[in-house]
Amino acid sequence: MGKLKVAVIGAGGKMGVRTSTNLAKVSDYDLYLVESGDKGLQSIKDRGFTPYKAEDIVPKVEVVVLAVPDTLINVVSKDIVKLMSPGAGLLILDPAAAVAKELALRDDCTFGVVHPCHPSYFIDQDSYEARHDYFGGQGGKQDIVMAKIQGDDNRFAQLRTVAEKMFAPVVNSYVMDARSIAFLEPTLVELLGATCLYAMAETVKEAERRGIQKEAAVSFLSGHIYNLTANFLGFLGNTQVSDACKVAISLGNKLVLRDDWKKIWDDDILDKVIATMLHPNNPKI
Repeated sequence: MGKLKVAVIGAGGKMGVRTSTNLAKVSDYDLYLVESGDKGLQSIKDRGFTPYKAEDIVPKVEVVVLAVPDTLINVVSKDIVKLMSPGAGLLILDPAAAVAKELALRDDCTFGVVHPCHPSYFIDQDSYEARHDYFGGQGGKQDIVMAKIQGDDNRFAQLRTVAEKMFAPVVNSYVMDARSIAFLEPTLVELLGATCLYAMAETVKEAERRGIQKEAAVSFLSGHIYNLTANFLGFLGNTQVSDACKVAISLGNKLVLRDDWKKIWDDDILDKVIATMLHPNNPKI
């Protein structure tokens, strides 16, 4: 059996570089890096690889990785999907375009989405370098989430293997539907998680402005985040936070969060958020 032929579209961009770097290490893959812009082409050449044109390569490969920004998938996927050979598979790296139905599809091909969880501070890493790989793919172990959008189960299983190698080292690859991944991002980690963490970083600046040493504030905040996350997610058994902390949380829900913040889990809110993220010049919320 010959090597699996894999093409990465947008291989000179930020995500394209991350994903293609790991795929280039897989000896049983024939990897083709595809770009069209001058900057991306130069990026591929600077890494010692040969850039290819989509029209020359996509019809010849079994797996296509679409590593382009979400806002471009609506346009780019139309041309790429037309070029795919019957039975081939395509992976996108974020669920937004699929949920918004902006990803071009074909009945004779398989489509999937994958997104990294990024290395968790609850995963034991094997080295100093892995411990400081905050994004993943550079030695830090991480999990990934995946969904089959449509197509053949066997081809999707192949896409899953490609994804695991693309974000290696992967501990777990969790399979769910695309809409569930969208509730993880943007809802879980961006609307709530990133917003709260950004506010925490702003609060550190305020602490520093008030004369508190920045290093002390960062240590205090990050240590408590680790401890409280473990507590609230059940890693500490039945250990409870203090009664005073519970009171502070109830006050935080009034002073920091909106009383109705859980509406971010409503389906119509998710659809409006995704539409606005893909087309920020035409906001829906």
